[in-house]
Amino acid sequence: TLKLTIDRPFAVLLSALTVGILPEHLWSNIPPTHLALADLNLRPIGSGPFRFTMLTKDKRGSVRSYTMERYTGYHRTPAFLERITVRFFPDQEQLLAAFNGREVDGIGTLAAIPPNTITRRDVTTHTTQFPSTTAIFLNPRRDTAVRDVLVRRALDAAVDRPALVTEVLRGSGTAIGGPLIIGFSPDADPPSPEPFNPTKAEELLDRAKWTRVPPEQFLTMRTQAGLRALEEEKKKQVAAMPRNQRPKTVPPVTDEERSAIETRVRTEFDAACTGCTPLPYVRVRNGEALAVTMTTADIPELVAMAAHIRDGWRSIGIRATVDALPIERLRAETIPTRAYDALLFSQVLGPDPDPFPFWHSSQVRSPGLNLAAFTNKTIDKLLEDARATMDHAVRAQKYAAFQKILAEERPAIFLTTPTVAYPITSAVHGVRIGKLTTPADRFATITEWYIATDREWRNAK
Repeated sequence: TLKLTIDRPFAVLLSALTVGILPEHLWSNIPPTHLALADLNLRPIGSGPFRFTMLTKDKRGSVRSYTMERYTGYHRTPAFLERITVRFFPDQEQLLAAFNGREVDGIGTLAAIPPNTITRRDVTTHTTQFPSTTAIFLNPRRDTAVRDVLVRRALDAAVDRPALVTEVLRGSGTAIGGPLIIGFSPDADPPSPEPFNPTKAEELLDRAKWTRVPPEQFLTMRTQAGLRALEEEKKKQVAAMPRNQRPKTVPPVTDEERSAIETRVRTEFDAACTGCTPLPYVRVRNGEALAVTMTTADIPELVAMAAHIRDGWRSIGIRATVDALPIERLRAETIPTRAYDALLFSQVLGPDPDPFPFWHSSQVRSPGLNLAAFTNKTIDKLLEDARATMDHAVRAQKYAAFQKILAEERPAIFLTTPTVAYPITSAVHGVRIGKLTTPADRFATITEWYIATDREWRNAK
């Protein structure tokens, strides 16, 4: 019997303990800092129904296949399948080609599969929900404009979620208006998403004193500001000269200098947005344009979502651009330092849908996951109280209040939650894929999978 004693009630304790058992004789001498690079991660020893036998890598060192065979000493009923080989592909195009060419028997990916790209007929597609939230996290510490709730609401109203689901995700998702909190009560569910309403978005920006300025007028304003800055710089240069060398008057701005400033202003204006929707006008306040750079991972699906949202924002005069970074750099540098105006990213819930790690103010700094850098004392108390009770109804009540405040404050623009499709050849029977907590959960019933075989009568010699 294992007895755990903790210093305070902690409702999510059991889910926090759902970590696989590691063989001590193999792992005890490996420092925690070296765990990620340990060879045992690629050649694991566990207690499941299959055991590792072989892996292959390409010339760059990337794993290309992983083979496991049935473990006859499994403590439960052994699996029917004798062997499983998992193959990894660099992109979706090669993955689909292998599946359609019958090189592999199934597809496992969280990315949406384009319609009509699976051409083989002997396929059963299993669909399920995955507890992931894709949202745009607005960072008020980097972008002062989004400190204004009117601006945040305007950005939200200018997002066409139904079009994101149908045009970008190809139907493999559901629009949401708040973070997922699954399994409590309808009151704790995310609210309905903000309806797509560009007119409302424009009215909100008008109320926030962001005036509409024609692009040419804005360029003229920026050019004049550049000329004034150059004149001030010339005055400083003259003042710094020895008295006996100073000219009687400050040298005027030359035609060449004026032309250079005009060229620079035009070049910088939307230089980072090749192929973007043209701005009908520019939202300006105190001489500055309302500009938002949306950072995301260079994953095709996220980049496509970001471009779609960017164009919607530009249609109401926001100088929106997209900065797609390698996922490794995003996780190692950008997210820990919160170096973004707006971050388009997905967050995955754990076995317990506790939103504390994502929204409590103690999680604002890395390694916390409060990506919107949002602080609210009332929300902090609600999340703390929800963690401290085992009463399901009380937790639901706390989460419902949390959802309401989040909907009012709009620290993030919640977009979608995915519907995941797993196509598998019809030759594989016994496949049951329920709701997932992690992608690996699709193998929860792997011991029941089997391939039907026919009996053949032969005459005895």
